[in-house]
Amino acid sequence: MLWDKSGTGRWYMRATDVDGKVRATTVAGRDARLSELHAIAEDRAGGTARGTIAYLIEHYHAHREFKELAETSRKRYGEHAAGIKAYPTKRGPLGTLKVDSLTQPFIRALVDQIADGRPADKRGAEPVPPYPTKANAWLRYLRRLFSFGIERGLCRTNAARGVRQVKEVRNARMPTPEAFRKIYHYAKAGSELQPREKGRQPPYLWAAMELAFQARLRRIEVITLHDGQVTEVLADAGSEAVELLETRRRKGSRDNQVRIGSRMREAIAALQAHRAIIWARKGFATPIRPEQRALFVSEDGTPLTRDGFKSSWGKMMRAALKAGIIAPEDRFAMHGLKHRGITDTKGTRADKKHASGHVTDSMASLYDHDLPMVEPADD
Repeated sequence: MLWDKSGTGRWYMRATDVDGKVRATTVAGRDARLSELHAIAEDRAGGTARGTIAYLIEHYHAHREFKELAETSRKRYGEHAAGIKAYPTKRGPLGTLKVDSLTQPFIRALVDQIADGRPADKRGAEPVPPYPTKANAWLRYLRRLFSFGIERGLCRTNAARGVRQVKEVRNARMPTPEAFRKIYHYAKAGSELQPREKGRQPPYLWAAMELAFQARLRRIEVITLHDGQVTEVLADAGSEAVELLETRRRKGSRDNQVRIGSRMREAIAALQAHRAIIWARKGFATPIRPEQRALFVSEDGTPLTRDGFKSSWGKMMRAALKAGIIAPEDRFAMHGLKHRGITDTKGTRADKKHASGHVTDSMASLYDHDLPMVEPADD
């Protein structure tokens, strides 16, 4: 590292680029501390510079305090950390910034930028939608990270402390009937294409949409379905058998049995056929116990994971947007299909609550977006 005393003064380093030319790059101003210069040199040498956000993240995730968190919390914090380290700022990736150089106005602007989104610019960059929930999650993570660093002498300030969270507007991301139909047919048509053919989609996506809508299920409740939950019963003596799907609901909702209609039967049969092809190709023996036969399997024959499904869903949605199947504002989440299913269920509010498995009226009301028609007060 060299000092250039011309002008106002600066610290710079020389490096040879890919063309073989030696170029000088400014790395710090005249007011830089010696400790900061050492950290910059260490960072440019390939290590994580001491005192940066990335440096704190490495120490926090290796510490006992982090390892004692619940598995879901560790995974969620890991996702926050990866996004924070790579998030672009005018001063470079967020992870490379010095914690003690951050200010409350900087963190405030960062949170607002994520919460408000970013429109397309003149350089052709795609617009970034607003993510207020993500903005608040990052703020809480940074606040905790900086407090950890202060207690252990890794930094001196916590610029995230005192920064208020943004208001989160409840958004069910429930699809319109038209958007649901378009994405459903897009996913189903893509599943019929040959592997590696343009537009090809995993065979389980359209089936998952059908099951989530018809049985009013969450994503995790869909991808953990197995053959043991598909049963046949006799409604009355001498009557034909009726196929039922036994749900395994989370978050305190009541389990129930959903009659399997023609569309649900088609989806389940497609999943079982897809599973049989993969297991035959991999040489897997079919388990005797039905609860060991997962309906959703990955290409290696093992039960499909939440991350695997999430990745496939995101790729499918991005491809549909690029192909103009739906507009960006019509994009919806998998969980929105539970909202759509409950809203479209025929009957009274009590009937919908019974079908969805919700325990309280308030929770059932959050999922039912139907607008009832009523009579005027006086005609």
